[in-house]
Amino acid sequence: MAFPKFLLLLTAPWLLLLCPSQSISQETETWFGWVETPTQHLRTVLKIQRSSEPNVATVTGAIISPDQSSEEISLTDLQLKATEPDGWRFQLVNPKDAKPIASFRGTQVSADRVEGKLDQSGQSLSANFERINQLPVESAQTLGADAVWTGTLNLVVKKMDFRIRVYSQPPFATKDSPRVLFDSLSERFVGIPAKVEMDQDRNTTFEIAAIGAKFSAKLNDAGNELVGSFTQNKIPFPLTMRLVEPASDSKTSAPVASEEPMPAPAESTTEPKTEPSSNLGDKLSETESYLEVSFEVNLGSVKPSNKKETAKSPALPAKERIAGTLTLPKMTMVSGKGFPAVVMVTGSGPQDRDETIGRHKPFAVLAHFLAEQGIASLRYDDRGVGESTGNFLTATSADFAKDALAVWNYACGIKELDSERVGILGHSEGGLVGPMVANWESRVAFLILLAPPGVTGGDVLKSQIDRMSELQGVDPATRKATMMLQQQLQDIAAGYFVDDATMKRDIRKAIQEQWPLLESAALASDPTVNTNELKQQLTNQIDQQFMELKSPWYSYFLNYDPGPSWLLLRCPTLAIWGEKDTQVLPQLNGLAIEQMVERNPALEATLVVLPSINHMMQNSTTGLPEEYSEIQETISNDVLDTIGQWINLQGLSTSHSEGPGIGKP
Repeated sequence: MAFPKFLLLLTAPWLLLLCPSQSISQETETWFGWVETPTQHLRTVLKIQRSSEPNVATVTGAIISPDQSSEEISLTDLQLKATEPDGWRFQLVNPKDAKPIASFRGTQVSADRVEGKLDQSGQSLSANFERINQLPVESAQTLGADAVWTGTLNLVVKKMDFRIRVYSQPPFATKDSPRVLFDSLSERFVGIPAKVEMDQDRNTTFEIAAIGAKFSAKLNDAGNELVGSFTQNKIPFPLTMRLVEPASDSKTSAPVASEEPMPAPAESTTEPKTEPSSNLGDKLSETESYLEVSFEVNLGSVKPSNKKETAKSPALPAKERIAGTLTLPKMTMVSGKGFPAVVMVTGSGPQDRDETIGRHKPFAVLAHFLAEQGIASLRYDDRGVGESTGNFLTATSADFAKDALAVWNYACGIKELDSERVGILGHSEGGLVGPMVANWESRVAFLILLAPPGVTGGDVLKSQIDRMSELQGVDPATRKATMMLQQQLQDIAAGYFVDDATMKRDIRKAIQEQWPLLESAALASDPTVNTNELKQQLTNQIDQQFMELKSPWYSYFLNYDPGPSWLLLRCPTLAIWGEKDTQVLPQLNGLAIEQMVERNPALEATLVVLPSINHMMQNSTTGLPEEYSEIQETISNDVLDTIGQWINLQGLSTSHSEGPGIGKP
């Protein structure tokens, strides 16, 4: 399932940074209004400066869409005639190429209100403005909302960060007429209108009609957590949304606006972290079996030692950093060479160092399990996530491999670790990254791969969509029609296009070609369905997915074949799949990798398929993602036992005798 996208309404697409709005000078008139499309409600601010010189009627102005950017776009051809119909007029032009973006015509119906239309891309949008004294100060997270809820949805191939904003205070809304907006932060698609209902048992439903989605959840007794499922295209996914608290001692509230506006969060005062060394006692957290310390790795100059790198994307600037946690076993080393270690690489989507999904933190569990086996680990936030910097949205799997290589090189320089026994543990897309890094860097000691893809990303996507649809009860005819269209869309996304217009034209052509089969399947399922409306909904949805279809990650993932990496591997490798994995199917991916292993006599590989295990390495019933948060265990003991046995066979386990530990006197 992919979440729709919509082109930004008022700002050019490169103006994406969300910043706090600034108070307007008293010499400047501030006019606020909502510009509404069927899919977005966007706050819009006009800043009008009238000439103070006598007998001079000139005015200047700018427009801002604070939900999208703090960047101002100057108004051209501006005239403000208060006594004439359509006396307010101006145009917006693209600051890059001076091409028209939109135009406005409105009538000033009172001293403090203007009603008009904003014409853009052939659409005429209602745009009414009211004069206000100034805008409230706001943060980039809350965007001036009175209540904000955030959560992360685990989709088929990635994670999506969501936000719900509730406005109930002037100038944005009122208590009697609050405004609820849904934001897909990962795709920068914000301001989707939503309706919320809550019954007496605190069962809460957010209807997001513009994208055909619904979030149904139960509000906890504290009023600060909504646990439920997000449904789009008839496929439910577990989702938990939590209230963003204005301060640690603030009272919680239901998913409606609170009494007072939320203040901007305080700026972090955390000092930059230093390189780990032999004296790590300063920043350690400690349990009976392990010690943990934060680390940071500067990026920009990492090169594979064997110079086999094939990725062409530029490295991050040296100022960018990857932040994470180093977990050290609390025991005495027998060999004296330092602990063996693994660098953990998360699956697809923006993920934190623990690979958090709902209440589960699988990488934290793995790190602590490995520490009990005498193996250290480094887990880290993806670039642009948590404490790591960089731009996640422009990165590909090859970029994530460079980040993993940087952390691996860093691990080799830590005194407490054995640089000759540092390997990589990757999950899902991390199972692509691990072999990639091991081919770039021949000193990678071993690989532990959980649900690694063995075929192209295009085949992974098609197989998982078809399998999930089957388990959801979708009839064979509909599945066949859907998969044929999916194949064409993937072919388009994987190709090269000179311009957006060509790509959009080919997408519409694909829908037209597959429509007879899709229509037939729809009528077979429901003879009363309005097929014209269905076709329009499908076209709109795919149009809204356009930006994702052309994203660097998507194109790279669709085309990348992991098979050749397995032909070149030389380090001992363990690969584990779950029998009930619906995202990386073991029947397809495991077989493909098995064939590669058979062709590589220099590779010592152990391939395991565990019964009842899903993509998240949990014991499961169906394997569908909606079960992930419902399952109590984070990782199955069968998976941990398999890893532990393989570690012992490789001679990686160390003594479990207690000792002074790292950073101890």
